[in-house]
Amino acid sequence: MRKRRLVICLLAGAAVILLAVLFVNRDSAFFYHVEHSEHIRGIHYCPNYMSGRVFVAGFEWDGKASEISVVIPDTVKLSHSSRTLRITKLGGFFSRDVPSGFGPLLPMGGGGGQSSGFDLLEQIQEQYPTAPVRDLTVSLHLGACLSSIPTAAANTLYREQSGAGAIWRVHYRVDCDADNETFYSKDGRLYTRADDAPVELLPYGED
Repeated sequence: MRKRRLVICLLAGAAVILLAVLFVNRDSAFFYHVEHSEHIRGIHYCPNYMSGRVFVAGFEWDGKASEISVVIPDTVKLSHSSRTLRITKLGGFFSRDVPSGFGPLLPMGGGGGQSSGFDLLEQIQEQYPTAPVRDLTVSLHLGACLSSIPTAAANTLYREQSGAGAIWRVHYRVDCDADNETFYSKDGRLYTRADDAPVELLPYGED
């Protein structure tokens, strides 16, 4: 009997420790599942139902417009859950620490190659030396719940359609909700409230 009680106590203790570890690490990449991702009003969300948080993986873009507006709200409801989830990150990591940088989502079909990334301008120009370079300006409004930008946002795109390709440089003009406790915006740029440091993970273009 004592042995059985000891085993039960050990199992209960292990369960408590496991639950504590899961709680502490509830916002880790392991709990963000790409298969649960959803597009809502042109925004691509990747949820973590354990923590009740979401990161924004990107936004729809038609591959042609040189200026677009993107609004990141405070919260979102997805079809897999009745909960209201807080949108806390631009970009992030999912599953086994696979990175997903924030940026335009390239439209599928209609042509050959396309790629996106951070600081790829010279590399893409070497690959497509005759492609024209164009600018995409994104007016980006950030909600009050955003608290982290874990990865650099895409600042270079190559889009090929109907045999003609173009290189796109992405620039952001940021407006942040005044109630955001982590960030604030000034003159189209994002800063951290803690030290007034500019957030360099978003490309703003030339001054």
